[in-house]
Amino acid sequence: MKYLRLSIYSLVILFLNMAQFAYAANDPAAEIVKVSKSCLENGVLLDNCFTTMADLTDWMANTRKPSASKPLHVDIGPGKFLGDVFITCQPANGYKGYTAFEGAGIGQTTLLGYGSSSWSPVTISSCTELSFSHLKIKGMNYGGVEWSGGGNSKWDDVEVAGYARAWYESSCGASSGNHYWVGSKISATALTFSGIANTYYASCDESWFFGSEVDVSVPVNAYQASGGAATASGNGIIHLYGSVLRAFIDGPTTGNNVPAASAGLGGEIHIHGTGIDVISSTGRDITALYSGEGGTIHAPAAAYNLSTTGAITRISNNGGNVMAPYLWQEDTAPKNIISSDGADMQVVTSNPDGHPHLSIYDSSCASNWFDTVTGACR
Repeated sequence: MKYLRLSIYSLVILFLNMAQFAYAANDPAAEIVKVSKSCLENGVLLDNCFTTMADLTDWMANTRKPSASKPLHVDIGPGKFLGDVFITCQPANGYKGYTAFEGAGIGQTTLLGYGSSSWSPVTISSCTELSFSHLKIKGMNYGGVEWSGGGNSKWDDVEVAGYARAWYESSCGASSGNHYWVGSKISATALTFSGIANTYYASCDESWFFGSEVDVSVPVNAYQASGGAATASGNGIIHLYGSVLRAFIDGPTTGNNVPAASAGLGGEIHIHGTGIDVISSTGRDITALYSGEGGTIHAPAAAYNLSTTGAITRISNNGGNVMAPYLWQEDTAPKNIISSDGADMQVVTSNPDGHPHLSIYDSSCASNWFDTVTGACR
């Protein structure tokens, strides 16, 4: 009889739990929802909770349809959420974006995607007013974030780490979008089977970095790579304030040596109060700034750390417009530096007359320096 009572008690508990499961639901008008490794809490299935990003984005597109009048906040809990994320807005059907994705911290919440040459671990199209904070986006095979169709976004305390590319604008919208990065890090590593090493590639929209880091790496065993840490072309414009651009070039490169900043036709890069590190521990040739025909780089206030036993090119200007004057001290100017005529200056103190002389970079001089005091090559 005792065992019978226990069995009946167990069945009652099971029935109550099943009832609680049955009543869990996702409110079509919920303002806040959760993504968690488990939606079960104290034996109760939580309302407005998803266990995968795919389930969330499907609900957003087909049921919730966030907009300016119906914004959505998504709390993403700790853990690694595996699978590529596709956020495809449909403005004509009322789904316009207006969603904030907030993780538990860069070291706590990771969106871990596969990516391919056709899509990225996070692929976003035709959306506006999206924000991401306190999380990491990690690509395992190719890419990081692919954005298309214009629109605005904000990235605060976010890390994006991808292979070949970390940010890529695949197609433009009717008007240029704006993307703001605050206290974030975005990086890309060249692959053994792909020649792309383009961390942040802006071809449509305008991007702003504040207190952030943009890195590109070409490992020793990489395929011959081209690209750059920050690359702008077409309608792309990149601004960096109080940030850092870093290029680690240990493997083979082609063209312009995978520079820290690269501007192509129509592209603009503005660098203010930003450190530029280009380093090769294997003695590769390195380039800090490259501008092709029709490209613009404006970098009047930047600090440089250029280190290699190979050739150092601070400015490579192939028909573009580079505004980046720099003043070296005589004992700190790299002996193997290559630049654009008139773009670099050097104060030389070891002169026969005992006075400091200002020298200007001039490739027609054998020494590459023209002494403005003597009026002759040094």
